Amino acid sequence: MFKGIKGIIVLTAAAVLVVAIAYASHVSIQSEGQAASGDAGARIRETLDPQGFQGNVREAYEIAQRDPALLAQLHCYCGCDKQLGHKSLLDCYRDDHASRCGICLGEARDAEPMASQGMPVERIRDALRTRYAHGS
Repeated sequence: MFKGIKGIIVLTAAAVLVVAIAYASHVSIQSEGQAASGDAGARIRETLDPQGFQGNVREAYEIAQRDPALLAQLHCYCGCDKQLGHKSLLDCYRDDHASRCGICLGEARDAEPMASQGMPVERIRDALRTRYAHGS
C-alpha cells in the first residue's frame, strides 16, 4: 500500500514540475516576443490579404488586417466556432470563411466604428451579441 501511495505522490509531483517548466517557458517566450515587437497586434497571426477580395468583403478584410487585436477579442455568432473550430472573429479572416458569411462581415464592419469612437470592447461585444446572436 505504501508503494502505491508513494508512486502516486511521485507521479503527481513530476506532473506538477513538468507543467511549471512548460508555463515558465511559455511566459519567457511571450516576454521575448513583447520586447521584440512592442505591439500586441503584431504577434497575432496574419489575416488573408484584403487585395484578394472586392467591395464589402475587401473592406472587412482590411478592418481585420488593421485591427486584429480587436477582432481577436470578439465572438463570431455564425456558428463557425462549432463548425470550423474558430476561437474568435479574427479566425474568420485568417481563411476565406468571412468572405462568404454575412455575419462575419457585418460584425467586423460594425465593430470598427465602435472601437474608433472609443467604445470599450465589452460594450462592443454586447452590441454585436444583441445584433447577431440570433444568427442573422
